[in-house]
Amino acid sequence: MATDQTPLKQPDSPPLSQRVSYRISRIHARLNAQAARILKDSANISLSQWRVMVMIERTGEISASEIVRRTKIDKALVSRTIKSLVADGMIKVGTSKDDQRTHLITFTPKGFETFNAAWPHMLARQNTLVAGIETAELDQFFETLAKLESAIDDMDAAL
Repeated sequence: MATDQTPLKQPDSPPLSQRVSYRISRIHARLNAQAARILKDSANISLSQWRVMVMIERTGEISASEIVRRTKIDKALVSRTIKSLVADGMIKVGTSKDDQRTHLITFTPKGFETFNAAWPHMLARQNTLVAGIETAELDQFFETLAKLESAIDDMDAAL
């Protein structure tokens, strides 16, 4: 029995350029590649190291599980990243005073220095990315992203 291997074109199917997941995926890949270059050049760190360091900078101290919860980064990647940052002398891991089972991550002086070397470059990048966008447009963009995240949560809950 012969079958036609040509996929059917769906009449209601928008072009790829108008598909939310496609566009976000492309932008995400480009932003990641750009950030990785900036971080390598400015502080000799990886993007995953930067993401963990940002969480430490924002909280002062944080557990690996809290990083995973807040960032949605894969647990194994967070674990490997923390190990590499410890090995590089940029962070230290201590035990929580409140719960001996919880390990908290903080900067070492070298880690804080490294973060501060990368920060101005990443801030300049952020400012350049939004330079041509009006405040109202940016506010609307973040509202739209929040709606997309809510829709994802609703879809996940229904599965």
